[in-house]
Amino acid sequence: MFKRIIYEDWASYVPIISFWFTFSVFLAISLRAILMKKDRVMHMGHLPLEDDAPKNKQRDAS
Repeated sequence: MFKRIIYEDWASYVPIISFWFTFSVFLAISLRAILMKKDRVMHMGHLPLEDDAPKNKQRDAS
């Protein structure tokens, strides 16, 4: 019975720790995005998401 009490006590901390970890990661990413310099935002906004030209696969002509 003692093992079960310890397990339940430990299991009650897992959701709290998970929530605070997820919240802190979200907060760090949000603050980084908010505090980013304007020229860096413009640079990141103009980066291409895909290659414009298709990739050419050359085969040997032998």
